[in-house]
Amino acid sequence: TMQEHDNLVPNINTPDPSTPMHAMSFTAIIDGMFTLYRSHFSLYLGIGIVYIVIGFVKDQTYMYILINNGMQDTLATLFYSFLSTFLLSLFISGALVYATSQVFLEKDITARNALQEPLKCFIPLLGSSLLWILVVFGTFVTIIGIPFSIYFGVLWGLCGIPILFEKTSAIAAFRRSAELVKGSWWRVFGIMVAIFIISFMLSIILETTFQLILSFVSEVPEVENPTYLESIRLLFLPNPNDIGWFMYSFRLLVSLCLAALLIPIGSIGLTLLYFDLRIRKEAYDIEMQVTN
Repeated sequence: TMQEHDNLVPNINTPDPSTPMHAMSFTAIIDGMFTLYRSHFSLYLGIGIVYIVIGFVKDQTYMYILINNGMQDTLATLFYSFLSTFLLSLFISGALVYATSQVFLEKDITARNALQEPLKCFIPLLGSSLLWILVVFGTFVTIIGIPFSIYFGVLWGLCGIPILFEKTSAIAAFRRSAELVKGSWWRVFGIMVAIFIISFMLSIILETTFQLILSFVSEVPEVENPTYLESIRLLFLPNPNDIGWFMYSFRLLVSLCLAALLIPIGSIGLTLLYFDLRIRKEAYDIEMQVTN
C-alpha cells in the first residue's frame, strides 16, 4: 500500500533511484521548492545564464529600435517585445520544469540537456500556452467570466508539464491536467496561489531594493514638474536617453540576474505539485519503484 508522509520529499541529495517517493503536504511542497533549488543550484544557474544572455540581447535590440523611432512604441516594436518575451519565458520555464522532473526522479541532467528538451516539443508547448491564455484571459474580461477564468486556469494550470515529461499533444495535455486536478481543485488552487505569492513577493522585494540602490548611483535627469508616473518611471524604468547606455545596460543586467535567480522557484513548485498529484491519484511512487 502507498503510505503518505506529509512532511517528506524524495531524498534529493542521494543518487539512489530506489529512494521511495511520497505524497507531499502543502508545507512539504513549499519547502521542497527551496530544498531542490538549493541542492541543485548550479543546474538552475546554468539555465538562468542562458535566460540572462538572451534577455539582454532581446531588450537591447528593443531599446535600440525604440530610440531610433524617437521613443515612440509602434505596433511592430510592441509585437516584437511581447512575442520575444513570451517565447523566452516559455523556453526557459520549459527547461526548468524538465530539469526539475529529472532531479525529482534522481536522474542525471545537465543544463544543456534541459535546455534542449523544450525545443523538441516547442510547437505543442506553444500551442497549449496560447490556448490557455486565450481561454483564461478571454473569460476574465467580464465579471461573470472571472470565476470560470479562475476555475479553468487552475484546472489546466499544469498542462505544460505533461508535454515535457509525458510527451503528449497540446490537447491531450489539457485533458491530462484536468484528470490530475479534478477532486483536488481547492487544494491545487491554494498551492498555486502560495507559489505565485512567494515568487512575486521575493521578486518585488529584491527588484525594488536593487533598483532603489541603483537609482542613487545613476544620474537621472531632473524633470521640471514631473507627474507621479513620470517620477516612478525615472526611478525604476529609466531609458538610455535618461541615464546613458552604460548605466542602462548595467541596471538591465542586474535586473535579469535577479529574475534568473527567482524564476526557478515557481517552476520547481509546479513540478512538485504535478508529481504529488500523480502519486496521490496514480500511485506513481509504486510505479517508479517497480520500474526501477
